[in-house]
Amino acid sequence: MVSLRAHHLLCFLGFRGLGYNHRFVQNFSRIRAQILGSPELILKLEVHADEICKSCPKLLNGLCINNDKVRKKDEFIIDFLTTDKITVKNAYQRIKTLEEEKFKNLCQNCEWYGLGFCLEGFRKMKQNEN
Repeated sequence: MVSLRAHHLLCFLGFRGLGYNHRFVQNFSRIRAQILGSPELILKLEVHADEICKSCPKLLNGLCINNDKVRKKDEFIIDFLTTDKITVKNAYQRIKTLEEEKFKNLCQNCEWYGLGFCLEGFRKMKQNEN
């Protein structure tokens, strides 16, 4: 079982190798590859900092400086999935049912959303039959 901040499931969709700094990008890439490469891996979805966050410059004393808005995304995802323990495969099967408008509303206030990669990744995931 791997602990993961719940909203990172959505971040994985739009990730294109960009990030706050080299250390963050390397860490995010490694964790993303591990999780997406293991569809039967059980995730323990969290509403607090995870291994990805540990490389983020916005993490201060174990707390994200944007914690209030980020926690709302985490809580939404956990509520939407109806569980905080789920396999990677099942999580994305459920996320495929998320309406695009809800995805936009959830993610539009993120600094990375404006690049267009997130919505592109979300749409690609929804079109994928796997």
